[in-house]
Amino acid sequence: MTCSPDLETLGQRTMRKYIPVFVLLLTALTPAVSADSPPLFVFADIGDGQLGLINTETDVLIQVDVSKMDGWPGNGVVFKQHAWVTSDGRTIYMSIDATPPSPGGIVVFDVHSIDWVAGEADISIQKSLIVDPEGSLSDYPEVEQTVPGQPIAEWVEGTYTQLHGPSFRPRSPFSYVTVLTDDRIVAFNTRTNEFAGIAPYSYGEISAQTHGLSFNAAGTLALGTGYYFDNSKIDLYLCFPGVAQPFPIYSFELRDGQERGAFTHYTVWLNQRYAYTATQQFDETSLTPAGGSVSTPGIWLLDIWTGRALRVVGTAETPEDPGVLRSPSDVNIANGKLYVAEEDTLDGSFGDDGFVAVYDVSIPHKPQFLKRFKPGEELPADFSVAHGLTVSPDQKYVFAASYASSYIVKIDTDTDTVTKVWGPEDGLSVPHGGFIAGSIR
Repeated sequence: MTCSPDLETLGQRTMRKYIPVFVLLLTALTPAVSADSPPLFVFADIGDGQLGLINTETDVLIQVDVSKMDGWPGNGVVFKQHAWVTSDGRTIYMSIDATPPSPGGIVVFDVHSIDWVAGEADISIQKSLIVDPEGSLSDYPEVEQTVPGQPIAEWVEGTYTQLHGPSFRPRSPFSYVTVLTDDRIVAFNTRTNEFAGIAPYSYGEISAQTHGLSFNAAGTLALGTGYYFDNSKIDLYLCFPGVAQPFPIYSFELRDGQERGAFTHYTVWLNQRYAYTATQQFDETSLTPAGGSVSTPGIWLLDIWTGRALRVVGTAETPEDPGVLRSPSDVNIANGKLYVAEEDTLDGSFGDDGFVAVYDVSIPHKPQFLKRFKPGEELPADFSVAHGLTVSPDQKYVFAASYASSYIVKIDTDTDTVTKVWGPEDGLSVPHGGFIAGSIR
């Protein structure tokens, strides 16, 4: 979203005056929904076409070959991205790419039963929500390398439609997923498993290359990212009770002096006022505005009430430094701490290592570095590319997934120790897009 300075100032003033009031009013009008959630973690095991299920209490892993089920689209040849599950654990969704012969969309699964002792799951396909026909092409801005410090990674630009970043909107029946490869936001009703309203919604530059919507606990506001080179905006959406469509109202500019932070994968809400995001890009590209510059990777605090973003964690030089060591791919909060997945994907080589950093955020604008999980110590020696972080609803555990080295790591947030590791020897092959029942993203 491109705004003139006058419009940005007006937007900031509007937010300072009215957003807290809107949030309180809409929260009061929207009833809370409670449900007991089973200890169920789901993920897409991309390499072997399986749906992964983990019992978050007993650590039992079950894998289901969904590509051979009746009703599976694309003749079994489908590239999967994310899996997510309703709070009651009875319905699982999986996003699929439009890579031929597959259409791009969402596969809906009914979970009839899971026998953790026997290691078996009775799951069937209910339907598929098709967003694009097979072979639908992606729409990314053209980008070229201009400086040695920022190569253009091949993995960034997928050829076909991809759906990413699923989430549930609290206090509503709606779930969302974004078409990362263009500018669409897809919404559907989890009670009917039908597309909601006039979805997908499109907002041009505002919603371009968005990797999911992250909702506040009230379900009244959502934050979108800019998961691409030189995208330095975090977009704020307002949501009304009973209405699926999210309405963009403002874009945060990730600016630190003359430098802009760019390439954001996820956001996470600390409370109703503050949220965090992380920037992955190292240096300029052909998309960098003339006369502009790019800050190195860091963590940013977003103040919803003022519309301002502050870079609160900079870049580390060594694993012992308090900054982020690799491009921070995901950020999530558990037990009063900010967990940061650090992946080695945007510099001159791919997947040499990967880390998970932990910060105390009791003072939101001054995160205090606590520790860094390292390969060969708490993490497996060949662990690389910490990509996704999933938090259990009780915030007792964080699950860190590496698609590059095929690991999922379970972290106890009380002690910040690794209590379980699943890897290739357990049958994992490119695990990606994890989600725990009872979570909202």
